[in-house]
Amino acid sequence: MDKLYKAAFTAIGTIIGAGVLGLPTAISEAGFLIGLTDLLIIGGIMTLTTLIIGEICLRTKDAHQIPGLVGKYIGKKTEGLVTLLAVFSMYGALIAYTEGNGKILSLLLGVDPIIGKLMFFIPFSAIIYFGVKGVEESETKLVLIMIFSILILSFASLFYFNPNNLFVVNFSEVFMPIGVIVFAYSGMFAVPQMKEILWMEKSKMKKSILLGMFIPLVLYLFFTFTCIGALGKTSADIITVALANEFGIFFLVFGYAFTFFAMGTGFIALGNATREVYCQDLNCNKNLSFILAVSPALISLLGAATFVDILSITGSLFMIPLLIIVLYLYCKAKRIGERKPEYELNLPSWVLVIIGAFLFLAMIIATWQSLPGWLISLI
Repeated sequence: MDKLYKAAFTAIGTIIGAGVLGLPTAISEAGFLIGLTDLLIIGGIMTLTTLIIGEICLRTKDAHQIPGLVGKYIGKKTEGLVTLLAVFSMYGALIAYTEGNGKILSLLLGVDPIIGKLMFFIPFSAIIYFGVKGVEESETKLVLIMIFSILILSFASLFYFNPNNLFVVNFSEVFMPIGVIVFAYSGMFAVPQMKEILWMEKSKMKKSILLGMFIPLVLYLFFTFTCIGALGKTSADIITVALANEFGIFFLVFGYAFTFFAMGTGFIALGNATREVYCQDLNCNKNLSFILAVSPALISLLGAATFVDILSITGSLFMIPLLIIVLYLYCKAKRIGERKPEYELNLPSWVLVIIGAFLFLAMIIATWQSLPGWLISLI
């Protein structure tokens, strides 16, 4: 495989995950046309931010992950903040996956939701603890399965398509989908790995980033379009559950299997990544690293928030601040970078200020709208 496509596939594999299962529900709250606007705006910002990370990596001689780049160009305190935000982002995903697959098992087996969550959490945590050979090596196959599944569900939804469902709008929820979109479309952490893949062909970095961001955006647009066209506004936490309840056995079997697979593989990948942060970066032993990595997922047992709310809060409260920090990191790296990059965006400061202000406003509003009612009442 050409390294350009291999690097692009790394980005696609990082982006496409269980977050797609919350997109149609979140967007349906605002209406497809408003959600489409949100998706295109946030998609553009996320693509630009990923290109910014690419330029920063190319301005740097050695290989660094994003926290390392922040430490190099901004300082150790901000590096610690970025590490904390990244860990809490992964925690949010682990909680969401436990919530989502626990619900799937509860519906399929007719057990209490708490039992369903434990039935998912215990064996998948054991996989993280003992390790499974070949998980990383199978990434390309897993991504292809995910893409195939999204397309199959999308085309199947077209048989129930009602154009009138696309024209319902709710302007009061215009910011509601943003946190979920950020969660589902974040690919910035793949860029340092893409640089390593393209180490001898760095001139291909820009094209590989654009390709890696474009394919998930097209898939998300098509999946959201077909699901909302078939269902209209839905309050279901997980879109495949809504499709199964509404349209029968195919969506029940294929949709539930895809959902369980997507969240299960995501849980393993992020659980391992979180454990490595504690083990490699913070020098914790194996057992403590494992406990610190997976135990926060048990917060889902409280049932305090829905799957979509968890995605939205994680995207808004932890991932958007990372994007804002990246904008500042770009300004610093432009001034004190170590080498001339293979591409330069040459973004003026006023563009960065406008994007940063929009992200900050979106973070505040989307987080507030995503908080559970009982928590808002306490505040």
